[in-house]
Amino acid sequence: MMATFLEKLSNGWKRIAADLDPKNRAEKQLLEALKRDYFEEKMLAQALEQESDRIPYAHLRKKLIDIAEAEKRHARLLEEKIVELGDSISEHARDLQKQRDEKQFESTLDLLKILEEEKAEYIEYLDAMALAREAKRNDIQALLDQIREEEAVHRKQLMDILAKLNPLPGK
Repeated sequence: MMATFLEKLSNGWKRIAADLDPKNRAEKQLLEALKRDYFEEKMLAQALEQESDRIPYAHLRKKLIDIAEAEKRHARLLEEKIVELGDSISEHARDLQKQRDEKQFESTLDLLKILEEEKAEYIEYLDAMALAREAKRNDIQALLDQIREEEAVHRKQLMDILAKLNPLPGK
């Protein structure tokens, strides 16, 4: 009985020590950031697909669908890293999705909101890259940097689409 108590006590101290370890703490924060980014990528892909149905020009519709496909690919890559870190898309992450659902997009003018979301994601990827660096996960840092660069391209493409849909009047 005493041995069981001592074993439980020892395991408890090990968990506390692990939680206080900066590398473990950084990995936990990185995991939460990856989950958040995963759901944001999924939400943006869905919003872009919905918006593409409302665009009257086939070539602009295709651009939106291409961006949506890239967002889905980002989500798959992030999910792979989440699983690699020993976790999955959990109930907590689904709660994040419910919070994101409050930001649903409603009209073509909401491409501006999607653009704002892309800008916010860019900054979140910089933060997540810092967490990956702190957790000494160069593989994840490289992936996040790649996605961040692609997000910058998406922002430019969205701005181009918006400009073509709403051209400024001539001088």
